[in-house]
Amino acid sequence: MKRTIIKVSFIILSLLILTQTLVAEVIYVDSREGNDTNPGTKEKPLYSIKQAASIVNNSTGSGATTIKLAPGIYNFSSFVVFESGRVYTEKERLVIEASILPDDHEWNPTVMPVILSTEDPRKEGNLDKMTETYCLKIKESHVTIRGLKFLGNPLGNNWHCAVERVGKELDDLIITQCMFVGDNDGMNIYCGALATGDRFIIDHCIFSNCYASVVFWDGTEGIGGKGNVMRYCIVDGAYISGVWTCQTRSDLEFHHNIITGSEYFWMRKPGDTIQYLLHDCIVTGNKYYSGYGVESGPTTRTGPEVTFMEKNVIKKGRVVLEKDKKKKTYLHISKGTFGSELGAGLFKK
Repeated sequence: MKRTIIKVSFIILSLLILTQTLVAEVIYVDSREGNDTNPGTKEKPLYSIKQAASIVNNSTGSGATTIKLAPGIYNFSSFVVFESGRVYTEKERLVIEASILPDDHEWNPTVMPVILSTEDPRKEGNLDKMTETYCLKIKESHVTIRGLKFLGNPLGNNWHCAVERVGKELDDLIITQCMFVGDNDGMNIYCGALATGDRFIIDHCIFSNCYASVVFWDGTEGIGGKGNVMRYCIVDGAYISGVWTCQTRSDLEFHHNIITGSEYFWMRKPGDTIQYLLHDCIVTGNKYYSGYGVESGPTTRTGPEVTFMEKNVIKKGRVVLEKDKKKKTYLHISKGTFGSELGAGLFKK
C-alpha cells in the first residue's frame, strides 16, 4: 500500500513538472539569420521582435514566456506593443532579453542586441510638426527587459521614448542591464524609460546623452506609484535630468547610482515636494541639483520647499568613463578611478 501511494505521488509530481514545461515557452529572434515565417525555435528563429510580440499577444493560458534576442540590429519602423491574453505572475514572467547577457563570459558590448527606431509619423505638408515615437510599449504586468541597447530615433523635432509602460493597474516592470545611448545631433532619446504605476524598477542600466533618462510618471488617477526603484545605474550627459519623478511615493528606492554631466540631477512635477531618501550615490558635475519641469522640459529650479534625505551622497569629484567601444567596460567608470568601487553599471557579478 505504501509503495502504491509513493508511486502515485511520483506520477502526480511528474505530471506537474511536465505541465510547467509545456506552458512555458521560449521564442528565439535573430535579425541576421531569422525569418518571420519560422516557428521561432532556436534552430529556426524569427526575424523581428514585432512577430515575437504577435505570438505573445495571441497566446492565452499561463506560464512564463522568454523572448531571446540574438546579437544584431532590430529596426522599429513602428512601435511594438506587448499586450497578451496570457496570465503572467511575479515568478512566471514575460522576459525580453539578449541571448548573451553582460555577466556571461563571452559577453562584450558588440554582442548587445541594438534597438533603434526609424519610425516617421510626420504627415506630408507638415514635416515640422512635433512628433512622438516609441520602441517598446508594455501593457502587461510582470515583465523583465534585460541586456538590450537602445539607440533612439533620428527625427529632429521628436520625443522618442525607448520603453514605455502606461496603464491602470500595471505593476512590476524590471529593466535591467540595458544601455540607452542617445545623441542630440543624431539618434535622439528624449526619454529612456517611462512608466506609471507601481514597481517600476531600473537596475544596473546605463543612460548616455538622453534628455530625461528615467521618468517615474504620474500614477493612476493622480496617485503616485509605490515600490519604484533606481539602483546601480550610471547616467551621463542628460540634457534635462538623470531622474524625473511625478507624484512618485516617498518609498522610492534610490541608491548606488552615478549621475554626472547633466543639466539637472533631479526633476519633478511642479508642486511636488515629496522628500526622497538617497544613499550611496555620486552626484557630481551637473549644472543644477533639483528642478521643476513639465513634459516639454524644465521650468525653474526648486527652492527651500524641496529637500532630500541624503546618506553618503558624494557631490565632489570627477567621473571618468571608458569611451572605447571595443572594451568590455565601455561607458562604465574607468577602472581604479573615482566611483569605480560603487558597482554601478551593467555587471552584477
